[in-house]
Amino acid sequence: MKIFLRILSAIYSIAAVLHIGSILGLGRIPFADAPLSWQISDIAYGIIDTIAAIGLWRQKWWGIAAFLVAAISEILLFTLVPEWFVVEPEQLTMLRGFVVYHVVAIAFYFLLKRSEQ
Repeated sequence: MKIFLRILSAIYSIAAVLHIGSILGLGRIPFADAPLSWQISDIAYGIIDTIAAIGLWRQKWWGIAAFLVAAISEILLFTLVPEWFVVEPEQLTMLRGFVVYHVVAIAFYFLLKRSEQ
């Protein structure tokens, strides 16, 4: 479990850096010109992914909680309202990939958790 949480921490660190980079104007679209849904999600996930990354690395319950909140909320957003995040057709494929990643990560977490008991 420890190795899995460290891997998740690295993934969430990268995601946090990407969101923060977007806020700082380092994304493909300047932050001020991005759709409002992108702006809000970059800010929210920049914060929650940072919390998840730190907490997962330190193996804290709040890091796992932040991971689950981030993963479940992205699954819901990208499944229920993908049009909020899609400007170009290939972005829909990317969103579907994120949904699959989150489902697999959550399932793997709970499988590992169950095997510990």
